[in-house]
Formats: sequence, structure tokens, C-alpha cells
Amino acid sequence: MTDQQAVHHKPDSNYTFLCVVDDSDELSQALRFACRRAVNTGARMALLYVMEPAEFQHWMSVGELMQAERREEAEEMLRVVSAMVQKRTGSTPTLFIREGNVEEELVKLIDEEPSISVLVLGAASGGEGPGPLVSYMVQKKAGQLRIPVTIVPGSLSEDEIDAIA
Repeated sequence: MTDQQAVHHKPDSNYTFLCVVDDSDELSQALRFACRRAVNTGARMALLYVMEPAEFQHWMSVGELMQAERREEAEEMLRVVSAMVQKRTGSTPTLFIREGNVEEELVKLIDEEPSISVLVLGAASGGEGPGPLVSYMVQKKAGQLRIPVTIVPGSLSEDEIDAIA
């Protein structure tokens, strides 16, 4: 095999990079890295948005309204992020919306979806640590997952990400 052949990867639509969509600053770096890797390896992208469960269930109709509003917010955020992923990769990502605890729902999704091959998370660049999801996945779940976890430092520039992805 020549060096040229080793660089070009055969597209494999069963190989999928997963990013968790939230309102964190580091999402941008994780998405950029995952999209670049997906393009460079012929893989697909998947996005997960986890809605927090409704805490207020006193009146059923109020709880249902809150649920519908959270669902609309989740769908709108995924629409925006999905459009960005499609622009960067040329393909539409697979979208997942779940309700519950983000850590638990993420682990369940990885267990349920055999096409998910790599989890890509962005680490916060502040002094408070990498963020709760990164901490949970690394400290509690890393040895139990069936897939690798890639952590992209939130302090990386777009050029730095492009150079390593």
C-alpha cells in the first residue's frame, strides 16, 4: 500500500461520530473536530440533545405545555447545529432527542446504537475543570464504554483543530 492509499479512507456510513448538543462554549470546538474527522474518514455525524425532565408536574396541562416548549427548543437548536454540520460535511447528521439526565441518556444511546463509533466532547477551558459531562464520562464511564471518547480542549483555535483533525 502506498502512502497515497493510506491517506484516503473508504467511506463507511456505519462509522459515526457523536456530539452532544448543548449551550456550552466548547461545543463549537467539539463539532468542528468531529466534522473534520467525519469528512476525513468518510464517516457520518450524529447529534444528541437531552432535554431536562419537567420538574413542575402539579397541573398536567402546565407540564404538557412545558414539555412541548422544551421539545420545540430542542428541535430548533438541533436544526441550527444540523445545518452547520451539513455545511461542513456535506451530509445530514442523524439526530437524537432524549429526555432525562444527560449522562444517563448519553450512555443509553451509545449502548442502543451500534453505528455510533466515537464520542466527541468539548472540554471547558476555564479553571473549574473540563465540565460535568466530560468529568462524568472520563471518571465514571470511560472504562465501561464500547467506544472511544475524544475530548477536544475548548481552548483550541479553528486552525489548531483543522491541523489535528
